[in-house]
Amino acid sequence: MLYYNILVTAILFVLMLICFWNLWILRPRKYPRAANNDLPFVSVLVPARNEEHNIENILASLLNQDYPHYEVIVLNDSSEDSTGTIISKLKQRHPELVVLQGMPLEKGWTGKCFACSQLYRASRGEFILFTDADTTHRSNSLRDSIAIAMNRKADMVTLFPAMTMKSFAEKLIMPLLWFTVMLLLPFYFVDKIGFVKFSIGIGPFMLFRRSAYEAIGGHSAVKSAIVEDVWLARKIKEHGLKLVVADGREMLSVRMYRSLKEIWNGFSKNIFAGFEFSAFALFSVNIMYFLLFFLPFLLFLIQLSCGLSFNFLLLLLLAQVSILYICRAAISARFRLGFISTILHPLGALSVPVIAVNSWRWIAGGHGARWKGRTYSPAGEEK
Repeated sequence: MLYYNILVTAILFVLMLICFWNLWILRPRKYPRAANNDLPFVSVLVPARNEEHNIENILASLLNQDYPHYEVIVLNDSSEDSTGTIISKLKQRHPELVVLQGMPLEKGWTGKCFACSQLYRASRGEFILFTDADTTHRSNSLRDSIAIAMNRKADMVTLFPAMTMKSFAEKLIMPLLWFTVMLLLPFYFVDKIGFVKFSIGIGPFMLFRRSAYEAIGGHSAVKSAIVEDVWLARKIKEHGLKLVVADGREMLSVRMYRSLKEIWNGFSKNIFAGFEFSAFALFSVNIMYFLLFFLPFLLFLIQLSCGLSFNFLLLLLLAQVSILYICRAAISARFRLGFISTILHPLGALSVPVIAVNSWRWIAGGHGARWKGRTYSPAGEEK
């Protein structure tokens, strides 16, 4: 037990260093802005399926950009709610908005990839931005992201958005997305050519040079992928192109899920697919997640409850718990995530492996995961 806890403490210390290294790399930066005449034309592409809660907000925010040369194209992907009606009314007030009606889903495609492919074919920008319909953009979103792309010679820019969370479940679980990425993915290697495994794509904001998007084959190259954002980022690096990840909190915000049910269903759709449907990889990583991010709290409480005197084992456990709380507090402060999830870290950390097992159960069991009226099969297709 002693040697095991020495090892865990050492691992957590290294992960803490990675976390703070990542926070330094993602520090806010100011980039020179090009003159209006030098700015490229940008196509902003929005796939929308059953997005009545936010579709008006996102489109209004995109139509109000401080940017001279761009178009906004939205695709209504066979929505079953009032999304189409809201888009039509907005089109009446903003004739410049381009509205597409999604084609019937073709075999071998996931719905979002198929929608994005249709959007791309209707676009004409030198840069193309895919942004999710659950986001809201500030007026500087295009100008500042293009400044990042031009100054860093990026072929793809993906941004960490500000995260909007209102329900208790959101505040408990959603910050663990940022926590997991910050500790397990060294960003130093992300924008380096090669290092394909060190890739990240953040679906709410994915900006491509058109030439780079076409070079990797676009969404056609990942047409059956459920977590297409990650695989598109990997495609960029596989082709020797430049991927840049940056802090986008001052450019856009996102509310990914609105309830525990949506979190459960959404992550159950994505997690197993994120491991390329490998049960070995899924369970290996989630055992590690449990051992590193939850078990130290349980062992620390057990050690305290035994009433044992202060000893080296208790000191190691205290160090583990402290490292985790320091990382959580730093990430929460940096990304303005609130501190409910930080304080209740053990509960949130336990929820991740539980949802992951459910993701495996749903998809590997052949039943598929349900999301927005479609069933995601083990093959990655939607019905």
